[in-house]
This record gives sequence, C-alpha cells and structure tokens, in this order.
Amino acid sequence: MLRFLLLLVVVAVAAYFTNPKPEAYEAKARETLQAAAQQDLENLDIGGAIGNSAAQLSEGEYENFYLASRYSAPSAQQPRAQCYGAFTLVSCSAVARN
Repeated sequence: MLRFLLLLVVVAVAAYFTNPKPEAYEAKARETLQAAAQQDLENLDIGGAIGNSAAQLSEGEYENFYLASRYSAPSAQQPRAQCYGAFTLVSCSAVARN
C-alpha cells in the first residue's frame, strides 16, 4: 500500500512539472480551428468558416488545474475548440455547433 501511495505521489509531481504551457495549446487550437474552417468551406457552411477563422485571431482562455490543464478558444463560454493536456501532451477537438 505504501508503494502505491509513493507511486501516486511521483506521478502527481511529474504531472505538475510537465503540465503543458499556454503556447502549446494555442498552436494546437489554431490547427484544429483551421481544419474546422476548411471542413466548413467544403460543406458550404460560410458562417461556420468565418466563425472558425475569426476564432483563430482571438486569444483563448487557459485554465491550470496543476496536474492537467484546459484551453478554450476563443472563450470558455462560447468555445469553438476545446483542448485538454497533461504530461506535455495536448489534445484538441472542435466543438459541434447547432
């Protein structure tokens, strides 16, 4: 049991020191938004393409949870791309619009 607790502490410390920085999220979110805008153009969704292109120009919101973090572009209230990361890895996805 003590070894398991020690392992959890080591993993938590590693997660804290390898939490991705905002710059990593911005680059990944721009790629995601650019791909979403391209997909919208292929589907002839001009409004979605313009919205995703405009979202690339604005800054997103970075939230640090110490062991992991989240990035929303352009804002957490109206995200077009949502990114999560831990251990220097960042994963982004486009948010579905109605």
